[in-house]
Amino acid sequence: MIEIGKINSLVVSSEVANGFYLSDSDSEDVAFIPRAEARDIVEGLEVNVFLYLDKNETVLGTLQVPNALLGEYALMEVVDTTTFGAFFDWGISKDLLVPDTEQKVPIRDGAEHIVRVCMDENTRLLYGTTKLGKYIQASEFDIKESDKVEIVPAVIEELGYRCIINKKYIGMIYHNEIFSEIKLGQPLMGVVKKIRPDGLIDSALQVQGIRNLMNSKEVILSYLESVGGKSPLGDKSAPDDIRMALHMSKQTFKNGIGILYRERKITISKDGIELVK
Repeated sequence: MIEIGKINSLVVSSEVANGFYLSDSDSEDVAFIPRAEARDIVEGLEVNVFLYLDKNETVLGTLQVPNALLGEYALMEVVDTTTFGAFFDWGISKDLLVPDTEQKVPIRDGAEHIVRVCMDENTRLLYGTTKLGKYIQASEFDIKESDKVEIVPAVIEELGYRCIINKKYIGMIYHNEIFSEIKLGQPLMGVVKKIRPDGLIDSALQVQGIRNLMNSKEVILSYLESVGGKSPLGDKSAPDDIRMALHMSKQTFKNGIGILYRERKITISKDGIELVK
């Protein structure tokens, strides 16, 4: 059985003037690729295609992969607005409609929003929504705390960045845990800090726990070597000064210098820290 809104493996069964028919494992024609969507395909070839329905409820395929499949989230840009909804660039030739009834706030041309891909149960037509609350609350997680994840920062908020995690979940990265430049829409690798009861995920860009401490030790040692072996930074330094110099939080810095002191690799005084010669 084919899955609308997902990637399907099908076979090119026949060619006609305006495109190609695709068949499933039962050799039944189940989808059609318009010639404009077909690149380097011939009869008998097995292809991975994304399937969707057009307004006539014909199942169409494309070799392009959209930014989000059915049930996934992506940061998308508005390409057109109408009286009945807004169309978003979905990463394929077909734009994704977010009906006006599925808009959390009024949508304007050129704006970017987090959009979830959904399906009308009656027509099987795909559409987008920016009303995410009920989907977030109903999240079923296949990840756990400390797992590595892909994080896409999407919206700047007062406490940090609202982000998309593994395309499946919505979460936050907090400002006080960011130590490098963030670009909206740019995928980053991070870790899960906490899965919250409300369905959101607290995440971080730096490795948590003992591995983070080991990394911070090397960063501090390299920094000291680059500034001549001595720095005025210490446990009384302002968090912003530590972040600017070392790209780490004050707590991570304090833990790091504590380990280095116990290993007798640095000395700590009221004037700062210094490499042991």
